Amino acid sequence: MSVTSSYESMVKPHLDDLRNYCFYLTRSKWDGEDLFQEALLKAMMYFLNTEPYHDVKPFLIRVARNLWIDDCRARQRRRHSHLQNLPLFYIDSNYAEVRSLIEWMADRLPRRNVETWLLSEYFGYSMQDIADTLKCTVPAVKSVMHRTRRLLRKWNQEEDIEADQRKIARLDVERWTRAILQDLPPCL
Repeated sequence: MSVTSSYESMVKPHLDDLRNYCFYLTRSKWDGEDLFQEALLKAMMYFLNTEPYHDVKPFLIRVARNLWIDDCRARQRRRHSHLQNLPLFYIDSNYAEVRSLIEWMADRLPRRNVETWLLSEYFGYSMQDIADTLKCTVPAVKSVMHRTRRLLRKWNQEEDIEADQRKIARLDVERWTRAILQDLPPCL
């Protein structure tokens, strides 16, 4: 009997369990199917080069789990890699204008309100996209947007508040300014 046919006979009883586990990990039919196929291929390559395990099911589960962890880590690195290439300062003439607007908003609004408003009004995200990005519900996004718009209208009609009442989050202001200037909503 060839190595591939012995591999198939060892793996065949566990295919449904492996597929269900891959769907459980990824929470997606498509990603689960990809992970399932990748795990089977990786396990077959292992069996071709080494002595096969007698208890195959835990081995297949471990291969799928490790592949999923590696994929999640790779996505995380890709997500944060574009942030490292951002310049530390700007010579753009719009920078001062955008920065002053963001500072004005940061003086008056909580961080969550500023980020929600920027995603909605500047980057054009839908309420569902904002909820997914900020990991909250759509009603929560609507509530934050309603309060933010109400406060902005109120301050547009009133004079500036006193300087001692301001709470500027300098790092957030810089991050939000970069996101606007470089049109990168993930920087929020």
